[in-house]
Amino acid sequence: MASRINSDMTNPFETIRANSDNQRKSMDWYQRQVRQIASKYNNPAKVFGSGIGEEVNRPEVGSMYMYLYDPKTKDKLPYYDRFPLVLPYDDAKGGFYGLNLHYLPYTLRAQLLGALIETKDSKVIGPDTQMRYNWDLLQRASRFPGVQPTVKRYLYSHIQSKIIKVNPEDWKAAIFLPIEQFQGASKQRIYRDSRARL
Repeated sequence: MASRINSDMTNPFETIRANSDNQRKSMDWYQRQVRQIASKYNNPAKVFGSGIGEEVNRPEVGSMYMYLYDPKTKDKLPYYDRFPLVLPYDDAKGGFYGLNLHYLPYTLRAQLLGALIETKDSKVIGPDTQMRYNWDLLQRASRFPGVQPTVKRYLYSHIQSKIIKVNPEDWKAAIFLPIEQFQGASKQRIYRDSRARL
């Protein structure tokens, strides 16, 4: 069962939504809005307390999630993200497969999310909106730029925090938060590696 996180606190993401006047705004517009609040929401604790989403027991396909993660095989990985921003796409033994958008530079995140949002189940984005995609669609369609570098497997037993389901209305803002916590390599190297795989 989902529970609203810190609903009595001011949610800066609601302010961004209000400023959009419920109109379609460009990803550049969202990035500018997030830059104005980014210094206050640059670590997991602050983001968890921001009202950007609600706590859930398990992620499901079609929504966006964030949580703290400690990979089982971290000693064998060249690098990893301790605070992934994930779009699950399939179940896996003991966990799930998902697209961690943090592995892409901001522009590519925006392009991929924009393409995925086109699969949504409703004309407007509301609290219950879900994207409709699966692995067959993701790997076959050239309209989903940047998928390969984002594909990761996550084990439930290695999630080290609550799981936050990001409000659908805040998906576009969430991708621009500077909250990736890469271990083992710089953000610049990871982005360079990701571009090389496109």
